[in-house]
Amino acid sequence: MKQKIEIKKGKILRVKQGYNPNSSSMGSIVYILPAALLGITTGFGVISGIILAAFMTDKNKNVEDKEQK
Repeated sequence: MKQKIEIKKGKILRVKQGYNPNSSSMGSIVYILPAALLGITTGFGVISGIILAAFMTDKNKNVEDKEQK
């Protein structure tokens, strides 16, 4: 009497993204962080340049007005 043993195969319930998809979905955030940091840095540089340009033009106008008097 031989008994046949069946091995049950599992089902794929869902696929997670990330470096180690079987542990958690936190790995998918890792891809977003560098892009967010680059965007924040670029935005800060652009806004700083605009503000600095506005202050420099006002300062140059004041200096020219004093020189003309």
